[in-house]
This record gives sequence, structure tokens and C-alpha cells, in this order.
Amino acid sequence: MEAMMEDLGVIVENERDRRTLRWLIDTVGRDAIREAIQRIPGNRRPYVSNVAKVLGVTPPKSLEIADRETALRHIDAIRRQLANKSVF
Repeated sequence: MEAMMEDLGVIVENERDRRTLRWLIDTVGRDAIREAIQRIPGNRRPYVSNVAKVLGVTPPKSLEIADRETALRHIDAIRRQLANKSVF
């Protein structure tokens, strides 16, 4: 699925964007996403949120919440960063 998402030209910055783009693909389809990118007004870039706005859809709130595995990976990464900080 990741390789299939890359060819759309949508900017995906984090896991939430990835979940939202998957939802957009399932909801409106790849062709609609490509067409929406062409209709983004002004100098705006094709971020997931801009594509959703052009399509006139609002992703469900449930996409904001990471699954347990993803959340635990983030917590572990934060702990590692904090452990590497030197104390004055």
C-alpha cells in the first residue's frame, strides 16, 4: 500500500497523514485524489488536509488516534531521546 500511496503526489508528513490518505483512497479513489491535487487553489501544496478540503470531505475523528503499536513506538522514541539528553 505504501508504494501505491507514493505515486499520488500527496505530501505525507506523519502517521496520521498516512492513515488519512489511506482513508481518502478507500473513500474517493485515487483518480479523485489526483484530480483534487490539480484543483488546489493558489500556491498551496498537496498536503493531505488540503486534498481533503478540495474533495469536500472530512476525515473521521478516529483517524486522529494512533493504534496501540504506533503509540508505543512513539513513546519508546521519546524515552530514548530523553535518555540521551545530558543533565546540567
